[in-house]
Amino acid sequence: MPGASVPLHLFEPRYRAMLRDVKDSTREFGIIMPPADTAQDDLPAGRIGCIAQITAVDLLPDGRANIIVTGGERFRFETYLDIGTPYLMGHVAEHEDLPADPLPVALAAEQVRTLARRAITASMVLQDVQGIPPSLPDDPDALAFHVAHLLHADVDMQYELLAGRSTLTRLEQLDATIRAGLEDLEEAADRHQRERDDEPPFTLPAD
Repeated sequence: MPGASVPLHLFEPRYRAMLRDVKDSTREFGIIMPPADTAQDDLPAGRIGCIAQITAVDLLPDGRANIIVTGGERFRFETYLDIGTPYLMGHVAEHEDLPADPLPVALAAEQVRTLARRAITASMVLQDVQGIPPSLPDDPDALAFHVAHLLHADVDMQYELLAGRSTLTRLEQLDATIRAGLEDLEEAADRHQRERDDEPPFTLPAD
């Protein structure tokens, strides 16, 4: 997702070659999830992907690498280019959201921000994480992609959120998804907190 940072482990020779070619220049490459049961060579035109900006590289002695990438702009795949590289090269086009009325987008973003904070707080309780919940982006576009990344939704839903061209629709989908599981999540967090509060204090045996 745009704005999301993820670690990747590169071990295939073609991806090692790609890293060598980009790490000292653009530090960018593209990531596309092909449709189910579709080979990479048969990727259909119009499939949406995301630019990956390399932000950290750890080269291992055997040629493998651990890298961290952050999602950049989205793009639309058009066709492959046969230029002799061991990794796939393609011609792509920009893929941006369509213009929208800012007021309903802002209202939807505030609803999603509130729901996401509640879900994050409950998740922190369940995982016994102390502290203040992490901040969420103010920009509605960035907020939508950030929350979509946090949801860890199934791949079909992730792709739908990535490929859509309406921030409002994306926010409405996230709103519905969070609401569907929020009550159960908060109830589980409440039970977990009560059980933690009822635990007797741990004491060390006397010498």
